[in-house]
Amino acid sequence: MRTGCFRTKAEPQLYYAPTKPLEEDTTEAEQRREQVWAQAYLEWKAGKRQEVSEYQKEIEERYLGNVEKELERWQNARKAGKANNEAMNLQETMDKELETHRMEHGPKKRKIPGGKDEEEEDEVEDINGGEDEITIDDLLEEGGDGNNKEVVTDTAEAVEGDIKH
Repeated sequence: MRTGCFRTKAEPQLYYAPTKPLEEDTTEAEQRREQVWAQAYLEWKAGKRQEVSEYQKEIEERYLGNVEKELERWQNARKAGKANNEAMNLQETMDKELETHRMEHGPKKRKIPGGKDEEEEDEVEDINGGEDEITIDDLLEEGGDGNNKEVVTDTAEAVEGDIKH
């Protein structure tokens, strides 16, 4: 007789093997089933880990891209503000230099075309300079020496005249 085979009672006797093994030992079958499930679980777990890591990489790339865009936007705004600030500082510096130049050299003088004498120059006063200037009446009142012919038209010339005397 063969083991693991069945024999029919009919004549001639037939021997056949079942398609599924007989489960005489349930512990072995249970162990095999657990191994199959464990293997399937490990494969599923590895697949999910790979999906999660790919998703994390995608999120990280998106986040870093957004951070880089925001940083670039801030830097461009800062550069634009700095350029505007430099332009304002340059304008303020030029204004101060012009004011200093006017204080040192007096108001602008211009030649009148078609005038009597080409060398005769009229004084042109600055629009903003009117705040600091002394009027002719003030100068005449201050001059106590009786010399009314001397008229000073600019504060810088008046100060120089006072220093020389």
